Amino acid sequence: MRHFFLTALVIAAPVSAETLPDAIASAYASNPEIAAARARLQQVDEGVPLAASAMRPFLNVESDFTQELSERAADEGQIFRGGIVLRQPLYEGGRVRANISAAQARIGSARATLRAAELAVITDTVTAYSDVLRSEALVRLNEGQVKVLEQQLRASRDRFEVGDLTRTDVAQSEARLAAASANLQLARAQLTVSRQAYRRLIDREPQNLAPLPPLPPIPASAEAARDVALGTNPSLAASRFAEKAASQDVRAAKAGRGPSIGLVAGARYVQGMGDLSGLTGFSPDLGVTAGMPLFTGGLIAAQVRQAQARQSEALETITQTERLVVENTINNWTLLRTSEAVIESAKVQVNANALAAEGVRQENQVGSRDILDVLNAEQELLNARVSLVQAERDRYVNAYRLFESIGDIETVLQGVPVGRYDPAANAERVSGKGWNEFSYDPDPRKDRLRNTVPIMGPQQ
Repeated sequence: MRHFFLTALVIAAPVSAETLPDAIASAYASNPEIAAARARLQQVDEGVPLAASAMRPFLNVESDFTQELSERAADEGQIFRGGIVLRQPLYEGGRVRANISAAQARIGSARATLRAAELAVITDTVTAYSDVLRSEALVRLNEGQVKVLEQQLRASRDRFEVGDLTRTDVAQSEARLAAASANLQLARAQLTVSRQAYRRLIDREPQNLAPLPPLPPIPASAEAARDVALGTNPSLAASRFAEKAASQDVRAAKAGRGPSIGLVAGARYVQGMGDLSGLTGFSPDLGVTAGMPLFTGGLIAAQVRQAQARQSEALETITQTERLVVENTINNWTLLRTSEAVIESAKVQVNANALAAEGVRQENQVGSRDILDVLNAEQELLNARVSLVQAERDRYVNAYRLFESIGDIETVLQGVPVGRYDPAANAERVSGKGWNEFSYDPDPRKDRLRNTVPIMGPQQ
C-alpha cells in the first residue's frame, strides 16, 4: 500500500527535475569549501620547487661602497665595487634531498586532505538534498493532518449542535487542530532551514527535486567496511603522509651538521680613488667555498629534538585517527542497517495504523468509539508516517556517511555528470617552472575558475 507522504521519494521525476547527481556535480565542481581545499593543495605543491631551489644557482647583482678612514687616505680613500655574482651550491650535507622528500610527503598528505574535504561536502550535499525532500514530505503530511482535523472539527460541531456530542468532544477536536497547525508551522520553518542549507552548498534554491536514486553497493558487514576504511580513508592516509614528512624533517635537521660546498663566480668592476686608484678595473673571480659547523650553541641538537617531537606527535595522530576511522565506520554501518530495520517496521506501522484509523472512524459513526479515540488514531497514523519519512532520509544519509568514512570517492561520484579534479596536475605544472624566475600565476581575484571543474551535463 502506497501513501501520499512518500510522494517525494517514489514518484517518477518530471523531465525538468533536478536530480541528486546534478546537485553533487554542482557541489563538487565549484563549492567554495572544496575550491579552498584545492587552493591549499596548490600551496603545498610549491614545497618541492622551494626545497629544490636550494641546489640551483643564484645569480645576483651586488655592489658596495667603502670609505677608508686612515689619515693617509683622507677623503680620497674610496672604493666602489659592482657586478654580477653566481653562487652554485654543490653539496649541502643531504639537507636538500631530505627537504624535497618531506615536501613530497606533505603533498601526499594535502591530496588526501583534499579528498576528505570533497567527501565531506558531497555527504553534506546528500544530507541537504535528503533534508529538503524530507521537509517537503513532512509539510505535506502536516497539511493533510490539518485538513483532516478541520473536517473532524466541523463534524464535531455539527454533531454537537444536534446533541450527538458534548462540548468536551468539540474542545478536544479544537485542541488537536491547534496542535496540528503549530506542527505545520514548524514543518514549514524546517523546510526553510533545509532549503537554505541546500543553497549554501549548491548555490541555488532547490526546485522540483527528483526522488533519491538507488544507493551504491554497501559493504556486506561492518568488519568489511572497517577493513576497507583502514586502507582508503583519506584522513588516515593524510596522517600517514604527515608522519613520513616529519621523519624527513628529522633527517634534514640532523644533516645540519654536515658540510656545505659551493661554487662562487663573480664579474665585478672596481673603482678606487686616491691612493686606492690602482685598484680600478674589471675583477673577475672564481672560487670554491666550504664549511661545516663545529659548535652552534645547541642549535642543531634543539632542531633535531624538535623535529623528533613532531614525528612523535604524528605517530600518535595516526593511532588516534585509526581509532576514529574504525569507530565512525562501524557506527555508520550500524546506523545504516538500523535505519533499514526502522523503515520495515515503520511500513508495517503505517499500514496497521491506516486500517486502525479507518476502523475507529467507522466505529465512531455508530457510537462505539468517542472522538478522543478517533483523534488518537489519526495522531498515531501521522506519527508512523513521519517515522517512515525520517527513516528513509536517515538510511540515505547514513549510507553516504559510511562512504565518507570508507573514503572511496569514486563510489560516490559514480554516475555524477562532472569532470574529475586532478590533484597531481598542478604539482606537475609547477615542477616544470622551477627554472623560470618570472612564472607567476594570474591574479586570484581574476582567476576563480582555476579551482573548479566542468559540469558535463545530465547523463543520457
